[in-house]
Amino acid sequence: MSIETDRPVVREHSRKVHVDQVGGDQPGQPEAGKPGWIDMDVRWLVTRQTVGADDTVFGVTYFPPGSRHEIHRHEHAEEVEYLIAGEGVARVGEDDVAMGVGDAVFVPRNDYHGFRNTSETETAVMIWCYAGAANLEEAGYITQEQDRGQG
Repeated sequence: MSIETDRPVVREHSRKVHVDQVGGDQPGQPEAGKPGWIDMDVRWLVTRQTVGADDTVFGVTYFPPGSRHEIHRHEHAEEVEYLIAGEGVARVGEDDVAMGVGDAVFVPRNDYHGFRNTSETETAVMIWCYAGAANLEEAGYITQEQDRGQG
């Protein structure tokens, strides 16, 4: 049944993407080997390339035990991170913030941020969104080590 009962419902659409349709951040994927991406499985759902977004990126990252996204910043995008499973510690600016299911953090443009799964047994699952860019390249990706001249 549709929103308006007299309209047909379509199953496929150019602006719809399923998490299984986008490859994870594994060897052979375009983002594999990105500095600071330690054992993460990143799924880029909404980007310019996937659905034609102009200023938004939306995705999900699976953080198995021991994985982390090292401290980095985006020159051209704000970010929201929301934990839907597991637990961990998020860096937001200068602070380390405990995260659990249902917690969200806002990261202003150019602020350092990162995430570490603190569980030894459970995968942490984070959904996230950039505002101001339609892919990682436009958002900019600079690790703290690169800023320090070490990367």
